[in-house]
Amino acid sequence: MALAAATALVLAPAAQAGTPAVDTVVTDYSTADRAAALEYWTPERMRQVGVESSERAEVIAQPWRGTPPQGTGRLFFVENPGQDAWCTATAVHSGNKDVVVTAGHCVWPGFTREGVQIKSEKMVFVPGYDNGARPEGVFAARATLIARSYTEQSSPDVAMVVFDQSGGRHLADAAGAQDIAFDRTTAGRSALLGYPGSKGAHGESLRWCDIEVTQDSNPDRWHTPCDMAGGSSGGPWLADFDQATGHGTIYSVTSKGALDLDPTTNEVVTTELVGPKLDGVARSLYEQAGQR
Repeated sequence: MALAAATALVLAPAAQAGTPAVDTVVTDYSTADRAAALEYWTPERMRQVGVESSERAEVIAQPWRGTPPQGTGRLFFVENPGQDAWCTATAVHSGNKDVVVTAGHCVWPGFTREGVQIKSEKMVFVPGYDNGARPEGVFAARATLIARSYTEQSSPDVAMVVFDQSGGRHLADAAGAQDIAFDRTTAGRSALLGYPGSKGAHGESLRWCDIEVTQDSNPDRWHTPCDMAGGSSGGPWLADFDQATGHGTIYSVTSKGALDLDPTTNEVVTTELVGPKLDGVARSLYEQAGQR
């Protein structure tokens, strides 16, 4: 991925006066943690993590052709207890140039059946990842931020992650970044991006939907018939997306998806993805992350 052209810093509007402070859960990774993450995630391990993907290949979502959009990449981590895993994440313009937005469940996977909290460890981000290529380097996570409400009721499903520099460059300088918007009231035609773990992609290449998005039956979420498989979690939902420049404005991220099957033929009848509305909680997480 070629270096992005210089872009003016774009910050989200400041929180309104009187807005209640968000109770935030911050996980800091030590210097030793970050070094261990970089050592652990070799190119071979990154390619291996999705090799056994078995979900159906996408029909609506299509392979992205050409240079990946600015700031989009694959987020690798280890679920402990558990196994190697990944999500999708995107760098956003921020005060420290080191912030990505992703799904909350990527940094807080939940609990085992025995009630043991699963932790996301050895977390790294590879912007522009493509079939093993790591064109802008590998960035080690130094902190994750989610709302405490997510740990209690799985909402809102959004997180911010702050990364170290790689090769002396901040993430946004190396890979570019997207704008981010909060409290959006309409969606319309949007670009959804992700690294799905389907039989077609195995997490190794970027897929996207150019598709209409509407409000979900839950007023706090967006809905669309895009059919990207697991691994696309945390991927950006972009308004005003310019395919030529690979730039737009993030207003949601992929949270979860579902398939409805015909009970007789077992064929897919409908597909859907849902994403949270980025509201004041997401804004607070974003502003805190930009100061770390």
